[in-house]
Amino acid sequence: MIRHFLTAAAASLLIGQGTAQSHAKVTVKERTSYYSVSGKTGKAIYDQIVRKGPKLPGKKGSHVATATISFDFRNVKGGIKGTRCVITSVDVVVNVVYRIPKWTGGGGNDLKRAWKNFEDHIWRHEHRHRDIGVEFANKMERGFKSLTGDARRDCHGLEIKARELGRRSRAWHDRKQKSFDSSWFGDGGRQFKYDRALVAVK
Repeated sequence: MIRHFLTAAAASLLIGQGTAQSHAKVTVKERTSYYSVSGKTGKAIYDQIVRKGPKLPGKKGSHVATATISFDFRNVKGGIKGTRCVITSVDVVVNVVYRIPKWTGGGGNDLKRAWKNFEDHIWRHEHRHRDIGVEFANKMERGFKSLTGDARRDCHGLEIKARELGRRSRAWHDRKQKSFDSSWFGDGGRQFKYDRALVAVK
């Protein structure tokens, strides 16, 4: 499950004469926030997950785990090439905050195995959301460097194109994240195999 926010390129676009060599990078910053659950049976643990799990704005109920993803666009630089303004460099930072359950232990070996399988799947799921976010960041970085404006008219058209790129790319990102969540590996699919296996342990 994912929350995401798309921030505008806050840094000023620096335009100079000529074109500088293109330097750009995508950086991922990750942080994990845990919530504690306890119990000596799978059902007891899962009941706490339902009660304590993260909630999303506008969504009913709680979730097992979330990956909150935001994007920062920094060091946006450009130059003049003929009669066109071009963007030569932009850095994209992908910020990911995971909210993950942490079992405090206390059960037998069967429960420990079921919990490990459950936890491993949670991480696979949330890391895939992160990876889609990174795909989006790379798409935006490439897209920014394809934009042009009219240098004879104060780079006219560049800002409009940047906004349209952001709109299209965000729509792509939303579709891809939702498609993943509805797939066999997403919330509507294989994840419940591990939920059921955990709950079944006495």
